[in-house]
Amino acid sequence: MKLLSKFAALLNLITLKVTKRQTWKTIRQKLLHLPDVDWDTLTDRFIDPIIWIVDNFSDSIGKIFVSLVWSLIVFIVGVAYWIGLPFYWSISPTLSIPLVIFGNWILMNVVFHYYMGLITPPGNPPKAESIPHITAKCKKCQGPKPSRTHHCSICHTCILRMDHHCPWLNNCVGHFNHRYFFLFMAFVVIGMVFLIIFGLPVAYHELWNEDNGEPIGRRVIRDGSQLIPLDDNEIPEESQTPKWRRAVIATVAVLVGGIFLALGALVAWHARLITRGETSIENLTNKDARQAAKLASRVFVNPHDHGAKENWRIFFGLSEGRSWKCVFFPSAHPPRGDGFYLNKNEATDLECNFVLTHVS
Repeated sequence: MKLLSKFAALLNLITLKVTKRQTWKTIRQKLLHLPDVDWDTLTDRFIDPIIWIVDNFSDSIGKIFVSLVWSLIVFIVGVAYWIGLPFYWSISPTLSIPLVIFGNWILMNVVFHYYMGLITPPGNPPKAESIPHITAKCKKCQGPKPSRTHHCSICHTCILRMDHHCPWLNNCVGHFNHRYFFLFMAFVVIGMVFLIIFGLPVAYHELWNEDNGEPIGRRVIRDGSQLIPLDDNEIPEESQTPKWRRAVIATVAVLVGGIFLALGALVAWHARLITRGETSIENLTNKDARQAAKLASRVFVNPHDHGAKENWRIFFGLSEGRSWKCVFFPSAHPPRGDGFYLNKNEATDLECNFVLTHVS
């Protein structure tokens, strides 16, 4: 009987929750008239002004973003040299030297790859008479459209192996500058990890100003061999970190943490795409193709996927005797291929981004 009563009570509780949920749904619908809302139209009305701003002011916005990137680099590196280097030098010059070398290796790669990403054209298809075997044409610019080429509505031209238009570069990311874009982000993430690891002791020292030998929780001064506790208002001004210096350190900490989270996620996303031999645009189109293939009991095959290792070698342009040294140090070598002929392992007559084969 007890078991039956407990079961009945559970059913009553579930029924009550369902009833409350339905009642609340009815109230929401009556108050907000949700069935009458055209969410597609509402979304379009919200996005249309953003698209209009991007289309009409993309060049100006891009220049502002580029200036912001250079300003952030100068600011963060300047604070590292101004506050971080003296801190570590006072502790151990022997440790400071390798830290400076490693930090400048990161900085050199960040500046080089960002600058190259800015000035390197992503690549445009040649004239139609130069590639007569390409029969596909762009509907917007009426030019030849080789495989993996897409039209950029901001640049108003077709881009070879287009990934996306990046406002932070004020440039499209395509065949000839994709490597610079990715390595810039990767080295920035490495730099943020470096600053987080070696910046935490600096921030702790500057913001809390703890001296070795002092009791934790109370500020003291040394009078001969004695430690005399002080109230906060009795601390000598010369021993306190100025407020503006604290504000600078806190600002850098917020910037470093935010950049690490944002670019870390972006690097992981692009690394996944590179491993699969896809661009950001192809990821969307291939996703639809995979779903269509699954419904048709077929297997999606990406002709641009040569296996993870080879995909990375193609992406980094590691051919003609080039080694991974070209990845870890600045190198202006071009990518493999010209961007409108497919790679050697791909079908030369293939003009689509996917192949469907029957499941065996």
